[in-house]
Amino acid sequence: MSKATYQSKLMEKLDGFVEQGTSDQLFAAEYLHGHVTFATAKCENIGKIYPHDIKFQVVNSLRDALVANELTPQKQELVLSMWDAINKH
Repeated sequence: MSKATYQSKLMEKLDGFVEQGTSDQLFAAEYLHGHVTFATAKCENIGKIYPHDIKFQVVNSLRDALVANELTPQKQELVLSMWDAINKH
């Protein structure tokens, strides 16, 4: 799977939550959308072109956000659960 296909797959899944989800799902989807976009741009800048590179960058970005206490424990659970859900095959 190419980087573009992987990114599109993630964004499509997140967009489904934005269109049909609860307010909590909307929050988590938009939050993850930002992390995926950032991770993809970072991968492009450093020449990493594989889906596992994007996933690695998203996981690191989420870890940094959690360490910085950007989210309440409830929001952390929502975001991490959604991240797990959109990465299942």
